[in-house]
Amino acid sequence: MRLLVCSLFIGVVLPVASAQTADQPAGQTSASTASPSPILTAADAPRHVGENRTVCGEIVNTYTAASSHGTPTFVDIDQPYPHSVFDLVIWGDNKSDIGHFPEKGKVCASGTIVLYKGKAEIQLRDWHSWYVPTDAQQRASVP
Repeated sequence: MRLLVCSLFIGVVLPVASAQTADQPAGQTSASTASPSPILTAADAPRHVGENRTVCGEIVNTYTAASSHGTPTFVDIDQPYPHSVFDLVIWGDNKSDIGHFPEKGKVCASGTIVLYKGKAEIQLRDWHSWYVPTDAQQRASVP
């Protein structure tokens, strides 16, 4: 009797289960399981608020608000203020932990993208949260 039940299970249930997964072409993943692109542009960042992502772009302006509470430094990426769409923020208390941050060129930053006064930003906390991309990294990130 056990042999009959096992045979029925193998003959009926397994083909039905495998048919459900066979509808999808080999090598493709469904939209719900596809992993997001690892690197975003500054223009894409506002669509990913609340996500922990990496954003890369060109430093176009840097401004330190010396008279503001916390002495923040704002680094505009790809578009200068007041037309910027994405900023990196370095608080005065974190400046020594950031290390030598470049004044110009390409830079990538990782962290949670937040919205402040309608603009997307990542707050840099230490030297682990940013890097200058190499040519190979830039080529690998292009879809």
